[in-house]
Formats: sequence, structure tokens, C-alpha cells
Amino acid sequence: MFRQFGKKRPVAEVRRPIFVVGCGRSGTTLLFDLLKCHPDLVPTKGFPDGEDHVGWIRHGGALISGLANPNNDSGHVGHHFCLHMDESDVTPDIRRSMHRYYVKEVLGERIEARVVNKCPHISNKLRYVVGIFPDARIVHIVREPVPMVASWVKVMQAVPDLVLFWPDSEYPCLWVLPAGDALGHRNCFAREPRIFPGGGLLRLADYWTEVNRNIPRQLADMPNRLLTIRYEDLVAEPAKLLRQVTDFCELEPFADIPVSIAPDRNSAWSSLISEDDICAIRARCADVAESLGYPRHTLER
Repeated sequence: MFRQFGKKRPVAEVRRPIFVVGCGRSGTTLLFDLLKCHPDLVPTKGFPDGEDHVGWIRHGGALISGLANPNNDSGHVGHHFCLHMDESDVTPDIRRSMHRYYVKEVLGERIEARVVNKCPHISNKLRYVVGIFPDARIVHIVREPVPMVASWVKVMQAVPDLVLFWPDSEYPCLWVLPAGDALGHRNCFAREPRIFPGGGLLRLADYWTEVNRNIPRQLADMPNRLLTIRYEDLVAEPAKLLRQVTDFCELEPFADIPVSIAPDRNSAWSSLISEDDICAIRARCADVAESLGYPRHTLER
């Protein structure tokens, strides 16, 4: 199908792309790895694990900041800042560029196929995403806050030259900044309460709370575009959860689970967080966690 974007000649239109969003370290990669095995879906590429920062920035004008896998030269991809965007930031040229990019470079002209992309850094830009792809389906995966924070601690240990900044804004997302080599710079970062590690693990708890609160908030008037699932349910009952996802995305169900799933990743790095920090994280996140179906007694134990 071809669509007119502005006054320029029509370009092929990408139909019903699927976007996996949520906090980083919440199972977005696992869900993406499962979905990209579907015969009707074509995954995006790029650091890390298919997030396609370069495609979003170069073709969509997205203001995103992300971490690459630790074996990348810098560990950083995109801008240092990650800003909220909505439909007012979408122009005909941006729509045209993103559709052309997905058709030519992702689908390889297979316009009957569908794109699947996972990128936690568009979690505060969902109106912008829908402005580009009006029939998009968005799958939000959420994970218990303590293991998500522990996983971030592990990642940041692997990229000591970077720090995370938590902005004071309506739809925030983590910014990724260079820590610098000078001892004085590091001391300044260590005193700054809105930076991790200086501000402590509660900065990451705030990230969990605000991102997971704001994903449904952005799409409150179009709830049929959004499906929220829990990482723990996906790990415990992958066939059931995958069927829920494929039904939502209007895909044929998987005959078999295409990727092996580790049974208990939530405890993998729990030793990196003290009991006091665990209690503080759970208290900080309790209201939003309960709204997402995590029983309060499990958060307070």
C-alpha cells in the first residue's frame, strides 16, 4: 500500500508495526527475541539487541539516549539526553523517512511483512510513535522493580565511564552522560542527587515508577493500541503470554516456544543490593507496582 506524506510523491506504507517498550532491564530483549522468530515479523537491527537507535535518530529525528552492550567502544548510543516527544513533533518528512527506511532497510521491500522493534527509549514518546505509524501495536513489558534495579547496577559496573541522569520533567527517561576522567568531576557526580550512582538506587526506582506509570498515561485515549504484560508471567507461562501477545498483535500463534527462557533471572544480581535498599525501592514503587498487579505483600516483604 502506498500513502501520500505531504506534497511529495507517495511511498510504501508500513502496516501495523509492533513496538516493545518498558524500562530497560525489564525483559524487552527477551520478548523481542521471541517475537522476531515469528514468520510474519521482521526485526530491526542495531545496538543494543535490535533497538535501532540510529534508525530512530537518523530517520525519525528522535531524541534518545541509550546504553549499548558493554563490548561496544563507548557503551553509549545516541544523544546524551532522552526527551519526551509527541505527535506535534512529527512532520510529513519524518513520516515519509521512517516509512521508507522500514520498507527498504528493514523489510527489504517485503511490504506484506510487519516490523517488530524494541526500544525502551521510546517509552516516553508513544504519541510520537503513533503519529508516525497510526496503526502501530505497542506491547509494554514490566518487571518487578528490585530485580530491574539490580540488573541496572550490574550494567553500570560494566560501563564505569558513564553515569545516569534523572531529569525533573513530566515524561522523563534516563539520560546517559560521560563521567569524565578527572577525579574532581567524579566527586561532583557523586554529590549530585539526580545522578546515578551519586543519587543512589532510588533514582533507578524513580525511573521504574515514572516510565511504567506514564506508558499507559500517554495512550489513555487509545487503550486498544497498548498491551501490558509482566516479565514474571512471561517466564512462568511463556506459551500463555505469547498467545496473549500474538492475539493482541493479530498474528498467528506460535506452535512452539522459539527461544529458551531462563527460569529465575530475578535473583541473578540480588546480592548487589542491600536489604535496606530493597525495602526503600519497594516502598518507592509500591503504588505503581500494585496497579500493575504485583501484590503489595510481595513488595513489602
